Amino acid sequence: MGIKKIIITLICVLLLVSVAGCTEQPKNATLEDFYTITKNNDNRFDYTFEDKNGNVLFENKDTTKEPSIRELTADVYEITTQTGTGLSTNWAVYCDTENSKVSETFYYVLGAKGSYVVYADYENKEHTIIVQDIFNKSVYYETYKLENESPVAANVIVGSEFTEQGDFVVTYLSGQEFTKAEIGINIP
Repeated sequence: MGIKKIIITLICVLLLVSVAGCTEQPKNATLEDFYTITKNNDNRFDYTFEDKNGNVLFENKDTTKEPSIRELTADVYEITTQTGTGLSTNWAVYCDTENSKVSETFYYVLGAKGSYVVYADYENKEHTIIVQDIFNKSVYYETYKLENESPVAANVIVGSEFTEQGDFVVTYLSGQEFTKAEIGINIP
């Protein structure tokens, strides 16, 4: 091959490389691409959460608390607000930006991981922990009763966390002496 052909080949390769470098690479969506929060002059908040196409999935106007928003999975985001003190005042909504889905509003939320939410309930004078699929409780729904929970504590549940093994541990007050007790829950 002559020197002219080598130079022309090198020029062509350089042109191709420079053109390829100029093409825009697809942008990975970040959490901030899906929501806006506006703080009003009176210290109240408006917020909107959208799907990947810009359609509004969830919005809340004129609230007193700024929401906390975090990525739960690559496409599912958790919007939570603490409206008072104690775990019983924490509520959450989950938005799937890929499939344009919004969960029901969950109250007394203790945690969420993967496609499951863990929350507490009080019904018929019994405290229970519920683990369910975020978007469809017919897919997964389990209830766990707290044994000998304290009947006079305002906030029976005092802590909760996921373990390294992926289980969920709830700490609650038990009996008249408010003894700390735990229940371990296997999350599928």
